[in-house]
Amino acid sequence: MKREVLIIVLLFCLAIFAVKDLFLPGGFTSHDLTHHIVRQIDMDSLLSEGQFPPRWSGELNNGYGYPLFLFNYPLPAFLGEVFHKLGFSFVDCVKAVLFTSMILGELGMYLFLNSLLKSKMAAFLGGVFYLYAPIRFLNVYVSAAVGSALALGILPFVFWSLVEISKGGRVKEKGLRWILAGGLFFALLIVAHNVTALIFTPLLLTFTFFTEGRKESKRMFLILLLGLGLSAWFWLPAVFEKQYIRFDEIYSGFFKNQFVSIWQLLHSPWGYGLSHPQKPEPGDMSYQLGLIHIGVILVYGLWLMVYGKKNKDKMLGIFALTTFFLSVFLMLKISEPVWERLPFLSLVQFPLRFQAISVFSASIAAGLLVKYLPWRKFIFIALLVLVIYANRHHWKINEQFNPPPSYYLNLKTTATSYGEHLPKWGRLMDKSPISKLEFIKGVGRVQVIKDKSAGVLAEVEASTKASLRFNQFYFPGWQVKVDDKLVHIDYLNQAENYGLPVFDVDAGKHFVLAEFKNTTDRNLADAVSVITVIIIMIIILSKILCKLLTRI
Repeated sequence: MKREVLIIVLLFCLAIFAVKDLFLPGGFTSHDLTHHIVRQIDMDSLLSEGQFPPRWSGELNNGYGYPLFLFNYPLPAFLGEVFHKLGFSFVDCVKAVLFTSMILGELGMYLFLNSLLKSKMAAFLGGVFYLYAPIRFLNVYVSAAVGSALALGILPFVFWSLVEISKGGRVKEKGLRWILAGGLFFALLIVAHNVTALIFTPLLLTFTFFTEGRKESKRMFLILLLGLGLSAWFWLPAVFEKQYIRFDEIYSGFFKNQFVSIWQLLHSPWGYGLSHPQKPEPGDMSYQLGLIHIGVILVYGLWLMVYGKKNKDKMLGIFALTTFFLSVFLMLKISEPVWERLPFLSLVQFPLRFQAISVFSASIAAGLLVKYLPWRKFIFIALLVLVIYANRHHWKINEQFNPPPSYYLNLKTTATSYGEHLPKWGRLMDKSPISKLEFIKGVGRVQVIKDKSAGVLAEVEASTKASLRFNQFYFPGWQVKVDDKLVHIDYLNQAENYGLPVFDVDAGKHFVLAEFKNTTDRNLADAVSVITVIIIMIIILSKILCKLLTRI
């Protein structure tokens, strides 16, 4: 136990270089950090209003509303809210999540490889390789892609659970505990970053067939089912209701301009700009995979061909090599026909995201090299030094950006790059409405009594029969009641109010209540998650009860 603690402390110490710039005060220039700070503020606001799970933000898109967490992964903001309750500023909350992602990934990879390879030295090196990779620093310091970063931190724990299940014997006690743990880890992966979950699910499906646990594939399917059930409240509505938003219009064919070349994977200058791999511009972000990671794969591949035919971890090595080269193929232009024939790949948007698989596979290969090659201690030290040294220019921010808190609090953007989750009938708004409710025909008075994202209550007094506009873009779930009676809302046939609900009221004083309610899809999704939790609780309680009865 003391040795394990010492190893974890050493892993943490080696991670200091990778995370040190996250301790600088304030924010930093990046692609998405501001977006995530705005999301964090919005998550805090929605939870304080009692909206759970949070789905509709009434303040974003300059006060006209946006289905932010209906489609955007919520776990980073949920975790950030924990830090906020501990006293962190909104900026520091997001940085704390980035820090957590780096530490979790290194530790998780160590635990996974230690269980898989039964070699602490090999697992230690694999953990460091997984942390010190260009894509990890790109996610944190260049893109500030909090979802991708956190998902890569959680990912090794899913694989760790698969390995531990193979040691659990029958579906009892330890095996059952790891099935439940694996289901939870997979659910967290989905709500951390659904695209990363999509990319790695095929690997999870095939992993057990390449390892000693391949006979445990049925239990692996249980993990996936539990994970899908626990996270259904998020992904099911996103799948069902994607038809209402602009996402496909904006990102259809987006990947075609994002393929990289072999030479860019081998080396491209480290920059903090945007991604233009087909027509690189000075200062663009880097696409390098990491020469040390590539070298480890090549050396291990040669060793496996010459000496590894009878190696007991041969299948694991084949898994690492196959997934590495497949991920590289999917980043290159020659894979475009595959992207066009497999429609789900367009959801990935950036082929470079498959580099996460490349680094994961190379980390396994690094562990296998140290376990089986001669002079293992020398190779261990050499690779450890080389992988840290090779990334020495990557573990830093570009520039500090530290405006006052009011700067972020006053930002009411969509918190996404292109407003891709706007309803098809909506649009980006450049200024806020005068009021959530306003007269467009007739005259009268509006007094807003309650103004929350999912519910607006107002007292309306109309001099004559009138039409009012509710200044939130319509999305399935919105309904309007006038004096506790549902009224018809028109959001498509009014040219000057396109996308904003319009309804009529008679002359006189009325109470108007607009509420964002669950649709049938959302109710179904919530029910699936609740039922999954109940099933897990019944299993846990029954096991506890059985143990108590055997002791009587």
